[in-house]
Amino acid sequence: HKYEIVKRLQARKHICGMTGDGVNDAPALKKADIGIAVADATDAARSASDIVLTEPGLSVIISAVLTSRAIFQRMKNYTIYAVSITIRIVLGFMLLALIWEFDFPPFMVLIIAILNDGTIMTISKDRVKPSPLPDSWKLAEIFATGVILWREYLGWATLEKTAHDDFRKLASAIYLQVSTISQALIFVTRSRSWSYVERPGLLLVAAFFIAQLVATLIAVYANWSFAAIEGIGWGWAGVIWLYNIIFYIPLDIIKFLIRYALSGRAWDLVLEQRIAFTRKKDFGKEQRELKWAHAQRTLHGLQVPDTKLFNETNNFSELNQLAEEAKRRALNCSVFFPLKFYQHEWGSSN
Repeated sequence: HKYEIVKRLQARKHICGMTGDGVNDAPALKKADIGIAVADATDAARSASDIVLTEPGLSVIISAVLTSRAIFQRMKNYTIYAVSITIRIVLGFMLLALIWEFDFPPFMVLIIAILNDGTIMTISKDRVKPSPLPDSWKLAEIFATGVILWREYLGWATLEKTAHDDFRKLASAIYLQVSTISQALIFVTRSRSWSYVERPGLLLVAAFFIAQLVATLIAVYANWSFAAIEGIGWGWAGVIWLYNIIFYIPLDIIKFLIRYALSGRAWDLVLEQRIAFTRKKDFGKEQRELKWAHAQRTLHGLQVPDTKLFNETNNFSELNQLAEEAKRRALNCSVFFPLKFYQHEWGSSN
């Protein structure tokens, strides 16, 4: 019977979850979209299930979902950053060589990669906020973010025309700029909101500052003939840090615009309402959910209610009146049914 119930619910386009602990539950657990074997379940039920609970009750599912979403968020943060930094290094230095005819020292690219790898490893221990809704990879958002956020440091290549005779110092300046803004991009890609609002993990912050301290000291003091760089001093290092801080600020805004453009909400507003932005909460999420519910009821052959309870024209006074009327009827029922039962019992006894 359980198997048939799950099968018929799935035939009506429902997503079914099934809990069980015995051998007889195994077929239904296997058929369900989400099979859950409770604590002390048999081996057959465990093997047929998607989730195996280790403690009594269903509350452990909440912890499992939050933990899995946090792990997924770390993986997604790493992927976005890896795509961004790969495009930044490969495409950026290629354009420096082809357009500006600037040959950046390969050894310094290796130093950038080593410092980045050390910082990236701390993402696995980063403090993340689990997604409130089921998330997906969203490859379009990942690659669009990586492509758009790579281009900040190319402005320094314009100095090559005026400082061609000081190639080694210019290479040090570009190295410091690329190193600092590249790793600062981690804090942009890891956050859903503003990067300075979501507090990162202590290990990630420590790794970032250690790596940038090393990069700054190399750019300031290193006179390496084999790497074709020369120290630029603390003055130019301060200018580069100030430049990076200024250009770091709009990165969050760019991130929000990318997500907004790729979410489909922007195009829905443009095509349906002829506007680019809206002041409705969460882009009119409530109206979209009501429209979806109406379509689902129609799909499954259910009668669509004619009530105007959730119409925008209703005000709070009408809702309060409905609530008071429901409360009064419930009170009457609680008094009426005991009275009828007492009259029936008293009449039968007489």
